[in-house]
Amino acid sequence: MPLSDIANVTIRLETGGISQVGFGTAMILGYSMSGWTERTRTYSSMTGVAADFAATTPEYKAANAYFAQQPHPEQLVIGRGTLKPTMAFKVTVAAVNNSQKYSVNLNGTQFDYTSDGTATNDEIILGLQTAITAAATAAGFTAAVAGVAPATYLTVTGAAAGNWCSFFVTDPGLLTLLQTTTNPGVATDLDAIVVENDDWYALLTLFNSSACVLAAAAWSESKLKIYAAQVTDSEIATVAANIATDIADALKTAAYFRTLDIYHPENGQFVDAAFLGRLLPYQPGSETWRGKTLAGISVMSLTPPYKMTETWRTNIKAKRCNYYYVFANRNITAEGVVASGEWIDTIRGRDWLQVRLQEDVALAVLNSAKVPYTDPGIAKIDNAIRGRLQIAVEVGFLAPGFTVVVPTAASQAPADRAARILRGYSFNAQIAGAIHLVYITGSLTS
Repeated sequence: MPLSDIANVTIRLETGGISQVGFGTAMILGYSMSGWTERTRTYSSMTGVAADFAATTPEYKAANAYFAQQPHPEQLVIGRGTLKPTMAFKVTVAAVNNSQKYSVNLNGTQFDYTSDGTATNDEIILGLQTAITAAATAAGFTAAVAGVAPATYLTVTGAAAGNWCSFFVTDPGLLTLLQTTTNPGVATDLDAIVVENDDWYALLTLFNSSACVLAAAAWSESKLKIYAAQVTDSEIATVAANIATDIADALKTAAYFRTLDIYHPENGQFVDAAFLGRLLPYQPGSETWRGKTLAGISVMSLTPPYKMTETWRTNIKAKRCNYYYVFANRNITAEGVVASGEWIDTIRGRDWLQVRLQEDVALAVLNSAKVPYTDPGIAKIDNAIRGRLQIAVEVGFLAPGFTVVVPTAASQAPADRAARILRGYSFNAQIAGAIHLVYITGSLTS
């Protein structure tokens, strides 16, 4: 006689999970893939990246900056874009000085031209073109003089779509750099990528002209994602916010809540990838993005090749653009904001809390045979919500002392009861924030 004839026991597991949205993975929109049929691949280290990308590719360099941080994220997604940009730069003379050395840097090599005793704009541009032409050709780019004398300028343009190089001017006070790459269809590629793989949170792009960055920023704004963009155009630093027309000023004017731009003159530094690699490992809401040291990133200072004066820093900050500089002999990130002026950690923490609340309530419903439309049933929902709010307090995103309003079953409209919809639950909580600046006053007596 089986035991079930006397005691028939069924134990039901209520431990079923649902797929959770992650907040610690970035995705690089790239174009250097060879032989891919899929839109994305996921990597856990540089070993996998190195198997798919040469060390000279921007995907490899960005991934290396991402994984070089300590701590660093567990995963990185690289997405395959099919609409390749044609990279382009424009260099103009900001100051015509006699006997002055003017320098540009291409793929890590500096090229100089020193003006004579009667310097002119065109002399400087032609001298720079002569200095860089051979190296540009070898890198898959053309260096040409454009414009009409006496106001010519230098262009450096990819000989084929998808060609990438590191290119910058060493002193924006002497030469002005502008990335002029046309947007080939960034949003179209991103739309195709998320259809196949939407399991990533932060976007990185490699061709960061104004057109491309604005397209990616507009795409990101309607998604549950953030976008980090290194911007290199000289006028971000050298032109004051109230008269600027650069990409940082445009992002600020658009008040994007999901785009964090960070200025560094050398696009090959990939400070945006390092920024994400350094902060994404933290529990959302537990971190601040200000005051962090980035491994492998050159800091800006008062002297070339990464020059930033105090006035330039003021301009960058006024445009709600982030930067990397020396403070009290320590290299740190600043200011930790998105283009709208909100703190990055607040945006990420809000996203995390919203999604986790949705997941917790869904689990409370799905792991029960039924949540009855009664006050005890509503209490199950309440417990799930309060539990998540308390976790948000414990990780440091919310301050202690949140309050909730719990509706009763009797207060619900008959139509909602019939449709099995619960309304009226709300909570109020204060964001814990972070201390970035301390004012101290004191008095001394004899």
